[in-house]
Amino acid sequence: MSFKKSLAGVVVLAGLTLSAYTQAATTVEKVNVALDNNNYPFSYVDENGNISGYDGDLLKIIQQKLPQYKFTYSTVSQDAILTGLKTGAYDLSSNHFYLNKDRAKSFDYSHQPTGISDLRLIVRKDDNSINSLDDIAKKHKKLNPINVNDARYTVIEQYNHTHPSTPITLTPSGEETALDMFRSVDSGEYDAAIYPIGGYLSLIKKVPLNIKASASVGLFPTVVLYKKGEDPQLIHKIDDVLSGLKNDGTLAKLSEKWYQENVYTLPGADKVKVTNDL
Repeated sequence: MSFKKSLAGVVVLAGLTLSAYTQAATTVEKVNVALDNNNYPFSYVDENGNISGYDGDLLKIIQQKLPQYKFTYSTVSQDAILTGLKTGAYDLSSNHFYLNKDRAKSFDYSHQPTGISDLRLIVRKDDNSINSLDDIAKKHKKLNPINVNDARYTVIEQYNHTHPSTPITLTPSGEETALDMFRSVDSGEYDAAIYPIGGYLSLIKKVPLNIKASASVGLFPTVVLYKKGEDPQLIHKIDDVLSGLKNDGTLAKLSEKWYQENVYTLPGADKVKVTNDL
């Protein structure tokens, strides 16, 4: 074999190796992401058809931090999100999700919070008799029905479990917007609703109602939910991003933008963590 042919072979081999390396280096993995289409201010589709809200903004930031992944979005109802995660139609979703026993069994989840939810009771402005869950239970107040797939339902279930002699009447419902919940309290149909203060403060600016929020009834971490058996590397990478976004103040800024408060300055916020103690 001549030197020229040998050299040519080396050049071709080097070219093929470089091409294979470049292709491997630029491979982008598709991730199917589900978001709620009507859950302002957490996740929704705005008037221009754009994905918006706290979780919408957060997922866009995570995508920028992880260019090796390509997020493809679907916007559906919360019930459809949970069904799609269970069937594997979606890889992940962030929609102000709390973690409960059922979700911990049904899904994989982030071990770093996407944020903090400050849960409150929403009552009429002239009603000073409701300031806690105990008030609802002991005074036999009517609580707005809650979707059984919503972790707020679990919060009341857990209260009833620890207060068996004075439980809160817990009525299951289908999906209902926050605005409809608040209007049912404003009209007197129900005495109270339980909802994150961020959602309340954002909505009350847009639609003034004769309602107010109680003191906090609990701080809860919110999480990314993944289909069961999701790639652990993806979960780990997103956990790393979430940790970084908390440390650099990005999550606090998103909280101020969408919830009208910096939840990270609230008493006890530093103790809010994702745990398996459910």
